[in-house]
Amino acid sequence: MTGLDGRVALVTGAASGIGAATVERLRAEGARVLGTDIRASGEIFPHDVTDEAQWEAAVGECVARFGRLDLLVSNAGIAGAGPIVDLPLEAFRAQARVHVEGAFLGMRAAVAQMQRQETPARGSIVAVASVAGMKPILQTTAYGTAKAALINLVRAVAVEVGRRGDFIRVNAVAPGGTRTPMTEALFDDAYWADPANFAGVPLRDYCRPADIAGAITWLLSDAAAFVTATTLVVDGGWLLSNRI
Repeated sequence: MTGLDGRVALVTGAASGIGAATVERLRAEGARVLGTDIRASGEIFPHDVTDEAQWEAAVGECVARFGRLDLLVSNAGIAGAGPIVDLPLEAFRAQARVHVEGAFLGMRAAVAQMQRQETPARGSIVAVASVAGMKPILQTTAYGTAKAALINLVRAVAVEVGRRGDFIRVNAVAPGGTRTPMTEALFDDAYWADPANFAGVPLRDYCRPADIAGAITWLLSDAAAFVTATTLVVDGGWLLSNRI
């Protein structure tokens, strides 16, 4: 894969799972990366994606360290599942704040920085959505609704910046069931170890963070130079199955 040498990336939700795998992959491809997370530790910059001021701080830190910002991976997320009758309004709103408002604030800050750097502006943004935003999954009403909104946000921003004349590509990746610390909190080890739980997936397995990181890296790279306003599904074919 080519096109990332010397590029500067900001990756949210970088402390574990898909975010951590993406940071590792981008660095292996030659990018300089600032990883952020609400759980700051070591090299991870402290960052609550729902806080407008913290977005300014995160982008400012990226520019202070590396001089610019070329790539944004909006990955920070929270999990939640359960029947709608047991779903508190605050839990529904929390999904929207993190997945939609957080991504909106990030895209706004990143596009503004990219536009300050050069005219026309250049860059690439990838948001981590979910197949739950494309096909209803039982007991994921709040999560799926937020991810569906995120997918449309990606389209809207991609069209807006493109028509303005900027070369900023904006895309989404929609993972299928992916084993991460976040999903392990919802499903125990026995679930992930039982092949029957993935019998409806054509590839008969679950996603790993590295699978999603590879797709994100491709979308960010020059190999995807004419790809924008789209959602790349990485789910082993599950979306086209009859399982929900």
